[in-house]
Amino acid sequence: MSETANAHIFQTDTDSFDPEKASDRLRRQARDKHLEGDAAGAIQLLTQAIQQDPANARVAMDMIQVLLDIGQAQSALALFEKLPESATQSEMGKGLNGQLTFARLASRTPGVDALTQTLEEDPENAQARFDLAVCLIAAHAYEEAMKHLFVLQADQPDFEQGAPRELILTVINFLAPTDPKLAKTYRQKLNNLLN
Repeated sequence: MSETANAHIFQTDTDSFDPEKASDRLRRQARDKHLEGDAAGAIQLLTQAIQQDPANARVAMDMIQVLLDIGQAQSALALFEKLPESATQSEMGKGLNGQLTFARLASRTPGVDALTQTLEEDPENAQARFDLAVCLIAAHAYEEAMKHLFVLQADQPDFEQGAPRELILTVINFLAPTDPKLAKTYRQKLNNLLN
């Protein structure tokens, strides 16, 4: 798992570590392990942190992020639903909720491989292209997803009552906090298509 592919991890919460709290030291270690590709090690450290400090919602949110990144959306959702409202309404909580939404949507599609094959056989299949974009967003492959969405926006902008445009805007808003330059590039590209 590359650091680039997982740059979103803990994106809105990296400065909220309390160096005095053992649970936050474990969070930091877990983050490093996860960025190195050791999800199991990260989960083990976060489990210790939760046991030491069950009231630290940031630990639970980190665990949700790791679970999402390893494809355990159901477990991530179950944990998210146990968070207090103050955590779910935080910037990090809203980001996790967005990821959970895309994970749920992706789970209702045939999956990346089947959709890719469908598009190879029928490049004009708008539903397959849109569903593939959803799956790619759920996997944090934003650039690849945006390629498909811009094809749809250019060729079939009225698909599902403007769904390509709406999804492009959603991804732009997702990217803005962590990659404002890329978000601006996509916003300009969308504006060019709309004008």
